[in-house]
Amino acid sequence: MTEDDAPDVWKDERRESYYVSITDMLIGLLFLFIIMLMYFALQLRTTTQDLVTAEDARNDLLQKIATYMRDHNVRAEVDFSAGVLRLPDEILFDKGRDSPKTEGQAALRVLADAMTVNLPCYSFQLSAVRPGTCPGTPHHVEAIFIEGHTDSDPIAATARIRDNWDLSAARASNTFRLLNEFQPTLQGFLSAAPGEREARPLLSVAGYADQRPVDAGQDEAAKSRNRRIDIRFVMAAPKTLEDVQPAGAAPSPAAAASPVAPTPGAKPSPKASPVAPAPQPKPTAASPSPQP
Repeated sequence: MTEDDAPDVWKDERRESYYVSITDMLIGLLFLFIIMLMYFALQLRTTTQDLVTAEDARNDLLQKIATYMRDHNVRAEVDFSAGVLRLPDEILFDKGRDSPKTEGQAALRVLADAMTVNLPCYSFQLSAVRPGTCPGTPHHVEAIFIEGHTDSDPIAATARIRDNWDLSAARASNTFRLLNEFQPTLQGFLSAAPGEREARPLLSVAGYADQRPVDAGQDEAAKSRNRRIDIRFVMAAPKTLEDVQPAGAAPSPAAAASPVAPTPGAKPSPKASPVAPAPQPKPTAASPSPQP
């Protein structure tokens, strides 16, 4: 008897066995897909939590620095959404000048003190460990950019300052030098633990001329707002999932640009306008950038 002559019941059994095998394989693939989907969902939730707690830590640091400056009667604005502490040009530089005036130097001295007091809980140092009183957060500052900005008015060119690019870079560089002069310990703050490949000095400078205005107006008030020094704080995320834990600090103010409330007796700060978060710049040398 040939296979073709076999009873139909045998053929049906073989066909049913084949279908059962295919079904088992499809169920196995479905379970594998579900497991992979759950894994990626967990990764997404962890990454989202990581970003949120990093922003909370940055806002907490910004608030502490701004409060310190407010308590010392120095005007400053905070843009929490962009991670920026903003120093108005009017208290730092005369129009068209790159050397801080006396009032500006006093403000930068207070800023240097505020950073020295608060950065130890959010960064690494060459010769010190993180204080035990710091909030429990796995996040730390990766970089601090000192950014110079000008208005759109052309300047009278000199051999040293040819245009607004030169002016913005020179203002950022001079701010950087003064901060380190007032508090030399700022040079010891690092982006990672000492000995790691990523360990680099936190502070760097950038100049943007008139390319990143905070006020689109063309009147003198708008131009005054656009002439400024921004201190931009960039956070680094933990490298492994095991390092991700909820931040121990209390939630910081909502991520929105707002002026720091003045203390009694202090001069009122100008109202801060919302600033869209800009792409984080790469550190640049103190040398100027191209024409605006």
